[in-house]
Amino acid sequence: MEKYSRISEKGKGELLKDFCETLSVLKTPNEILNFLTDLLTKQEIIMLAKRIKTAKFLIAGKDYRYIENVLKISHSTIARINQWLMEKGEGFRLISERTKKDKEKSNEKSLSGMEWKKIKRRYPLMFWPQLLMEDIVKVLDKRQKMKIKHAVERLNHKSKLYKQITHYLT
Repeated sequence: MEKYSRISEKGKGELLKDFCETLSVLKTPNEILNFLTDLLTKQEIIMLAKRIKTAKFLIAGKDYRYIENVLKISHSTIARINQWLMEKGEGFRLISERTKKDKEKSNEKSLSGMEWKKIKRRYPLMFWPQLLMEDIVKVLDKRQKMKIKHAVERLNHKSKLYKQITHYLT
């Protein structure tokens, strides 16, 4: 702590800016996880994750007892995070809002396999290439599937249809 206080305000600001820029270049959850596991101990990561989850629960209106039971944290920890939310909490609110929207979007987009099958069968003209391939592949033996797979690979066409065809052949 002593060494930190020896750094000038300008130096602290530059360090913080550099840290934020470092975080901003990470694009996938896997990249972030790799970085965090290099930077922090497992316990520190869990502690930070619990703080974020606690803030999300508080923003969602969950009571202290619920949060204590789910996250196995103390009443005072929840109170401290609640105090942060009351004093400022803009970052927590932003993260909570964005992750909520992302979950809602993924829930809207994801249909179960049965729902997709019903849609495909109800509107066959919209899905005829896929339905045709599925039916053809069902009657092929392994050698015939390999021949078609090699022919498709020679096309060297990485379109969505190509990906679907190779998916059905594997």
